[in-house]
Amino acid sequence: MSSRALRRLQKEQIPDIVSLENSDNESEEEEEVPIKQINPFDLLNEDDDNIDDEEEEEQENVVEKEEYVPIIKPTVETKSSNKKSKQKKKKKNSKKNDDATSKKKNTDDISMKELDKVLEELGQTPSENAMDENENLNSNERRQLLSINYRYLDAEAEMKRLFGSHIVNSENRASQGRVLKKSKFTTPKNDWAPYKRNGLSMEVVETVNGVSYYAFRHSEQYQDIQLEFLNAVATYNPEALLFLVRRHPYHVDSLLQLSEVAKHSGDWTTAGDFIERALYACERALHPQFSLSTGTVRLSYKRSENRSFFLAIFRHIQFLTRRGCWRTAFEFSKLLFSLDPESDPLATMLTLDYHALSCREYEYILKMQSEWKTKGDIYPIHLTDMPNFAYSAALAKFKMSKNDFSESKEMLKEAIKKYPLLYCRLLEKLGEEVKEMNVLIQKHMPNKYMDIVQLSYVERVFEIWKEPSVIDWLKETGSTVIDYPLEQPNVIQKELVCQVKDIPLNVCRYIVMIDIQSLMSYLPTTVTEQSYEMYDPLPPEDSITMYDLDERMRHSNRLRGFPRDAGGLIDMLRNFLGPGGRQVPGVDQQQIRQLMTELERLRQQNADQAPGAFPGANEEEEDYPELADEEQENNTENQTSNDQGISAEEMMEIMNAIDEEDLEVQRALEDTFGRNTGQ
Repeated sequence: MSSRALRRLQKEQIPDIVSLENSDNESEEEEEVPIKQINPFDLLNEDDDNIDDEEEEEQENVVEKEEYVPIIKPTVETKSSNKKSKQKKKKKNSKKNDDATSKKKNTDDISMKELDKVLEELGQTPSENAMDENENLNSNERRQLLSINYRYLDAEAEMKRLFGSHIVNSENRASQGRVLKKSKFTTPKNDWAPYKRNGLSMEVVETVNGVSYYAFRHSEQYQDIQLEFLNAVATYNPEALLFLVRRHPYHVDSLLQLSEVAKHSGDWTTAGDFIERALYACERALHPQFSLSTGTVRLSYKRSENRSFFLAIFRHIQFLTRRGCWRTAFEFSKLLFSLDPESDPLATMLTLDYHALSCREYEYILKMQSEWKTKGDIYPIHLTDMPNFAYSAALAKFKMSKNDFSESKEMLKEAIKKYPLLYCRLLEKLGEEVKEMNVLIQKHMPNKYMDIVQLSYVERVFEIWKEPSVIDWLKETGSTVIDYPLEQPNVIQKELVCQVKDIPLNVCRYIVMIDIQSLMSYLPTTVTEQSYEMYDPLPPEDSITMYDLDERMRHSNRLRGFPRDAGGLIDMLRNFLGPGGRQVPGVDQQQIRQLMTELERLRQQNADQAPGAFPGANEEEEDYPELADEEQENNTENQTSNDQGISAEEMMEIMNAIDEEDLEVQRALEDTFGRNTGQ
């Protein structure tokens, strides 16, 4: 280290040493003076200074001596003045720190109550109907209500808790086979096909106020599979869907459709297996940052690519309730609601309290009712104005109370006053007679939307109210207050306190998918008159697809080129000509000439080949790479016979209907043609 660097270091350290010597040794605390940090690399760089700088060093020595002398021998007045100046500096620094901390608190740690006070002082009050968007979308309470615990998404773990791990593990050991990657949503079966990426993935759309919006994405490969699926659905033949699933075992929409087919045929086990496989495919496509435990991830139901995930979760909840996995069903219900809580596309708000009661999550119901606020469009702003939450919260409070049931009785009384018909229907469902029910139906019948909410609640939750202690509490409380709404009918809520008065589309979608037949009669004619498929029931009017299916179909046809059989070319010519042999427009004449040229070339190429025969070995490998090995394996199985003669006209009709992939039919035609012609 150079002498210049050492002198500079001493210059910076000496004032600190002198100030420590001159400090008062009494009980007065002094503020520590921070020592300036020196970069050691700067000291190393000083070694490379030019020797010619010695004159500057001598000048610096003179200046240092002049500054150093008065500090070494300070007077008493200087000592006292230093003490006073230090105290003043202390006060100033403490004042600055207080101001800084107060500003930081005002900006960072301010609560919503403090913000409301500030707004009131400024003469601005937040709107009652719509709260602050940041509070609505990303408040701490909201995140807690929407956060998912992955531990409770495992239905197999819940089965072990219910029936013992020994029984569940013995069933798993009974079937040994392929082991797939561990899933958080389902338990992969040993007989499932190995998973291969088929083009389904997820991408981040945007992040607003700490809430991340994601979307599933279909690659070109998956788009082609989707087109095949739509064509298979148009045939109304389940065999076409089965054939598609054999080739693409993890196509989500095909699995959803086959699950409905199996459910309507009574095979609930197979239907549930299809749904679990669809969930497994969706999970393998999730984005790495798509964390459900944060409660801040969203999917838009408007995107058609996202709707399959919603529907798979909804149907999985149905199968979980049939199996008695109540805790898992509740966690999946929370998951379904958290994906799009603003629009709630599958009306999870009507069933969330039911699943919470089933698994005894009473605190969640009370917290949800008191803290959750909606926009007020399809649901009331406060959940206390929802009949299902009003009754479920009272029951949850009763279950949590040990000795004092006064609070739960008051909650139930308020619910009966506002919704007396639900009380009467619930007692009737429990086998009790209620004389006031006829009067309520005749004079105070709610509108259809309110009636759907009440009937759905009664049909689902009545078994939870069957306990003798619960029935006694319900009858005792209801008998003291049931006459009040009859005398004061103004307290009865005949419709939900929200903007929508008719049945919203999400509730119609819920009725279509739920297994409650008594609700089907409430569907409006706008729904019953239109046709819909169960892989996407009642899509939203503003549905969005990130690719054009029609354009994709045209692009797929262009890639395929001209048909390779004469029948296909003739069919295309007939489409150009139209019925009655109308005059072909000039624009299409050139395309027809190209078709005729291709037809003539194919006829010359196949002049020496029997109709329906297979192409050559080289052509087969080029045109059918995936079936080259399959032909050798199935050579014996595909041999068929036909002893009856076939006319030339019938043969041409069959030939025109042949597709290039119908290998079995072509083989049968070749064999039949050979016998009819004596070859």
